[in-house]
Amino acid sequence: MSPDIHIIGSLLSVFGLDDLEDGRYFSREYLKENQVVQKMETLSEELKNYYIPCKQKNLVNLSEKRSVTVLRQFIKPFGYKCQGTEKSVDGSKTMMYQLLVIEREELSPKKAETREYILSFD
Repeated sequence: MSPDIHIIGSLLSVFGLDDLEDGRYFSREYLKENQVVQKMETLSEELKNYYIPCKQKNLVNLSEKRSVTVLRQFIKPFGYKCQGTEKSVDGSKTMMYQLLVIEREELSPKKAETREYILSFD
């Protein structure tokens, strides 16, 4: 079952994002400070409706990293991705995430190349 826009809105609000077009960066430290994992646990029963039973374990023992994975899975059908990049902030490395539109080329299948071959038997 594909996620509806209502559950996407709820999930984005947990992350402090307004909508899918919100291009703000967020970090794992931001997720810890704003207790995103605890907020997602309140949504877990509703989120389970969108997972097949063997994948529902993704919603158990949530962490900041796993919560980003869940976000990625829910926004992908809408043509968005959550891209993570490692940045150095005050001398320490941290992961920064941002929602981006998936380019159309990434969604369309590759064109089949036609090649001609010559076989010779000597």
